[in-house]
Amino acid sequence: MKQLQNETNVEAVDLLLDLSRVVRAVLQLTGGDAPAMTATQRVALGELSDSGPVRLNDLAERMNVSPPTASRAVDVLHELGLVERVEDPADRRALNIDLTPAGKRMFAAHRRRAKQAFRPAAEALSQEERETLSRLLGKMADALREA
Repeated sequence: MKQLQNETNVEAVDLLLDLSRVVRAVLQLTGGDAPAMTATQRVALGELSDSGPVRLNDLAERMNVSPPTASRAVDVLHELGLVERVEDPADRRALNIDLTPAGKRMFAAHRRRAKQAFRPAAEALSQEERETLSRLLGKMADALREA
C-alpha cells in the first residue's frame, strides 16, 4: 500500500510540474504590454473580471488569500489604474472593488493574447482529447477548491 501511495505521489508531482510548464509558457507568450504584476495581483484581476464588483473580504476568499494580502494586491492595482473602489449599492458604508475601464481593456487584451497563444497547443489535441482534458482540469480545480 505504501509503495502504491508513493507512486501516486510521484505521478501527482509530475502532473503538477507538467501543468506548471504549460502555465509558464502561456504567461511568457501573453505578457504583452501589461505592467509587471505578481501572481496575486494577476489572480485578483482574473477574479474581478469573472465576478464583477466584490467586497475586499469576498475577493480575498475567492483568491484563497488573507484580506491583508488581497488589500495589498488591490492597492497596487489601484495605483496602476486597473481597479477602483466603488460604493456598494446595497450598503453605502461598504466599498466594492471593481475593474476600471482600463483594467477591463487590459484584461480583455490579455485573454485575447492567451487564446491566440494557446491555440496551437489546443489544436495539437483531438476534439475528444480537448473535451477530456477540460473535464479533468475542471474536476481537479473543484477538488482543489474543496481541499
